[in-house]
Amino acid sequence: MKISIFPNFNNDGVLQTCEEICKELDKLGVEYSVAKCNESDETGTLPLFFDTDELIEKCDIVIVVGGDGTTLNVAKAASLHNKLTLGINAGRLGFMSGLERDELSLLNRLVSGEYEVEERMMINARLMSENGIQDFICLNDAVITRGDLARLIDVTVKSDGRVITKNRADGMIIATPTGSTAYSMAAGGPVVSPDNSCFVVTPICPHSLVNRSIVFSSDKELEITVENDKNNTSYLSIDGEKSVTVTKNSKIIISKSEYVAKLIKIKPESFYEILNKKLLERRD
Repeated sequence: MKISIFPNFNNDGVLQTCEEICKELDKLGVEYSVAKCNESDETGTLPLFFDTDELIEKCDIVIVVGGDGTTLNVAKAASLHNKLTLGINAGRLGFMSGLERDELSLLNRLVSGEYEVEERMMINARLMSENGIQDFICLNDAVITRGDLARLIDVTVKSDGRVITKNRADGMIIATPTGSTAYSMAAGGPVVSPDNSCFVVTPICPHSLVNRSIVFSSDKELEITVENDKNNTSYLSIDGEKSVTVTKNSKIIISKSEYVAKLIKIKPESFYEILNKKLLERRD
C-alpha cells in the first residue's frame, strides 16, 4: 500500500500531526510520501515532494491533514484519478474528515481494510460566454454573486427549456448534498444527506417574502442566466476557491459531474450524528 499525505502547513499543529501520522505508518510498514505545496512551509524532516499530481496518481490512498477546505480541494483532485481520500481534521468543523487528530491509532484500519467509502456526487459548472467555454468541478457549490456594488442582480433558472424560478437577489447558490451544510445552509437552504444525488438551489438575500430553496434531481440540467445593472457585474465562484466574471449574455449550465469524490469513513458514525456533534453541540 502507498499513501500520499497532503497537509495544510498553515494550520496550527499540522506539522506535529504529520510527524505522528508518519510514525503510525512506519509501524504499520506502509510506504508514504508527503506533499509540500509552498517553499516557505516549515516541514521539519518529513519526506517531501512537490509534484502533487504524481503523488496522487501513484498512491492507493490520499490522506489530507487540514480543514474542510483543504480536504475538499484535494478530494476533487483525487477524484480525477479515482483515488480514495481520508481527511484528518486540523481545522474547525471537519465535516469531511474521517478522523480527528487524537484518533491516529485508528490508521491501522486502512491496512486491514476496516473502513467504508462514501461516494459524494459533484457538479459540473459550465460557463458559456463571449470569452468561450469554461468547465469547473464543484464538490460543495457553484455560487453566483453580485459585484462590488451593493445592487441586486436578476437570476433566472431554467430546466427542460422552462423557467423554474426568477430571483432578484444578491446571488444564487447551487449546492451538492455535501455543500448543503456549507454556504447553502447559512443562506437558509435545507440540509441534505450526502448519500443523495441532487442539486440544491438557494437564493442569497432575495428581495421577496416567499422565495425558498428548490431541490432538483441530479439527472436534470439547469441553465442559469444573470442580468446585471449596467454599472455592476457578477461572478461565478467555484467551491469558494476560484472566481470568474460572468459577462453579459453568459449562460451557466449546471449538470452532474462524471467524477465522484470518494471519502474514507473509518468510524461508525452516521451523517446525523456528525451533524449534531459538529453543529448543534458546537461551542464557539
